[in-house]
Amino acid sequence: MAYLIFILVTIGLFVGFFMLTWYEAARGVRVFAPQRARLDNHVKRAEFIVEHVDLKAFVREELRRIVTQAGHALSHLTLRAVRAVERLLTRLVRYLRTEHEVEVRAPGETREFVKTLSDFKGRLKDTMPEVPSVHDQD
Repeated sequence: MAYLIFILVTIGLFVGFFMLTWYEAARGVRVFAPQRARLDNHVKRAEFIVEHVDLKAFVREELRRIVTQAGHALSHLTLRAVRAVERLLTRLVRYLRTEHEVEVRAPGETREFVKTLSDFKGRLKDTMPEVPSVHDQD
């Protein structure tokens, strides 16, 4: 069935072509003249390219150009990444080279907060009465 449809469509197009050429010859007018002229120009250009251009050399040159551009873009991206890391490392080194104030304390010396807390605990024990524990009553 599919073959029959293709055969009928082909025969219909063939008959349509002959009817169109008969109509144009009888009237002396070309149907869709601007569009057909443009199509003729495109076909002539394609025919010229196929006849005169070495496609193998053209494809080779285009591939070489594309690979060169891709390599350039990749190396540029790599360089930008390296420079970004370099800036970060430069800031880090600059920060580490600056002298920072470090609080130096003698080993036996305690901080003021610890002294205050110890004094408070001592005074708290003195003011609180002793509570007998559950185990002392036995």
